[in-house]
Amino acid sequence: MITSLHLGNFKAFAKSQNIPIKPITLIFGANSSGKSSIIHSLALVHEAMRTGELDQFRTELGGSSIDLGGFRQYIHRRQTSLRMEWGLSMGTGNFTGRLKEILEPVDDLALDIAIGMPLDDQDQPIAGSKPNVISYELESQGETLLRMSKRPGNLMALDMLPYKHPVVRRLITALLESFTTTGSVTEKDIQALEKPIAEIIAGLRGRMGAFLPKGIKDDSLDEESAQKLSFFPVSRGTRQEDLAKAVRFFLPRALDELIQELNTVVHAEIKRLQYLGPLRSYPPRHIAFADHDDINWRAGGGYAWDVVRRNKEVRDKVNKWLSDDKKLSTHYELLIRNLLTLDDIDADYEEKIEQIERAYVDDDYDRLGGNNEENIGGDLFGTLYGVLSEIKNKEADLANIQELILVDRRTDTQVSHRDVGIGISQVLPVLVSAYGSKSMIVAIEQPEIHLHPALQAELGDVFIESALADNNTFLLETHSEHLILRILRRIRETSEGELEEGATPITPDQVSVLYVQPDKKGSQVLHIPVNKEGEFDRPWPQGFFAERARELF
Repeated sequence: MITSLHLGNFKAFAKSQNIPIKPITLIFGANSSGKSSIIHSLALVHEAMRTGELDQFRTELGGSSIDLGGFRQYIHRRQTSLRMEWGLSMGTGNFTGRLKEILEPVDDLALDIAIGMPLDDQDQPIAGSKPNVISYELESQGETLLRMSKRPGNLMALDMLPYKHPVVRRLITALLESFTTTGSVTEKDIQALEKPIAEIIAGLRGRMGAFLPKGIKDDSLDEESAQKLSFFPVSRGTRQEDLAKAVRFFLPRALDELIQELNTVVHAEIKRLQYLGPLRSYPPRHIAFADHDDINWRAGGGYAWDVVRRNKEVRDKVNKWLSDDKKLSTHYELLIRNLLTLDDIDADYEEKIEQIERAYVDDDYDRLGGNNEENIGGDLFGTLYGVLSEIKNKEADLANIQELILVDRRTDTQVSHRDVGIGISQVLPVLVSAYGSKSMIVAIEQPEIHLHPALQAELGDVFIESALADNNTFLLETHSEHLILRILRRIRETSEGELEEGATPITPDQVSVLYVQPDKKGSQVLHIPVNKEGEFDRPWPQGFFAERARELF
């Protein structure tokens, strides 16, 4: 649903950047250019929504992979008098319910937040103060729809509500036509409401939530009396006054509903974010006993091994990728081993022995699932030995703990993930992020790390399939030329109708290729368009990806 991010005065970025987001968004750039800042800004907002804290150092999502250093560190060039700008744009096509009705006249909606320190009369941060949300603005079709700004007492005041904006105009018209006796609202009626709306704006306030305003309210209205009003009569002689009274009553409630409904959507979008850092750590040798409270459990990829242990569907997909001759082509297979103790099997074992004893005493071999013709009664020791086989068949039901193991199929030798090459440990969390995610925003730094070029290309197909089949959005901070080349190839094959069997079709409008270019005035995000021939529509800046040609020719 997010179509772009807006980011300014954050880390390497100065002037606000518009960052187009597609199902597959690839972020390239030189080292220390600011590529990861895009992902880190999302981690900051994710944590702010969770805790209400903007002076962030570490985040739950990023573990030790993301160290923001607090506001004084992440604000651009440590200029604490600046305002960090963060926002997003969304298409309104998937909105539902009341939010869809309110925003019906427009196709897009942008939310922009400014974050900063309280400043004194010298424009310097007030000693001992903390950063907070300074302003909140909604835009559509390039025009401001609503703007709020910080006031004392953790309040946000409504500063701007252009009554001519299509959304506001339609909202006022719908309210008056639905809840008054007027037959229809004319252009003259709308123009006459300019002054009453300005007066309404002056009295509207909203309490701040963790990151967004909770809503909006007119404290001058008596709630008890207001609850008794549901319909306003409009007289011919006092038409403008009556319409103004109705607007004063209904408009604040409609705006409150708009803000709250939008908050729900934005929270849901940011909550979809998951993150995998650039360095994936080894989990302990026995994954079943891994420490889930480790701050790097998710960002470091340790959780991925637990997903593979618990989720057979994901495990099967990972095994297929590991063994495929065109991919990693290892001889290893991930399997589950049930860890049993004597206490686990004791009760079941005793029950089966008692059944055998009663069957032989009473000559009732049907209890054992057989008859004399099968010679069950003639082989007591064979029947006893068979008990272990029966318990083995029920092993998964009896075990309290299931352990993940690797088996080398060349020798049928059981090994630990700590006994194989580092490539498997680095790529497995990437595969799980793709195969185990549905309708998520998956941010990964350097997915290609420790993989040889051919495998980097194969990851392209993994991301395409996961994004387009499972409705995921990937934000991939990468240096891999091979990854983008595979995606370009699939675009070309899709366009020409020559897509190889099993590959997922993809079109240029489903891919966003970004290049972060450092500059003395702050890094810039450049969009590199892709056409249906799988080619770039503009040259890469600063000769990026030209190394191969230089070395060959």
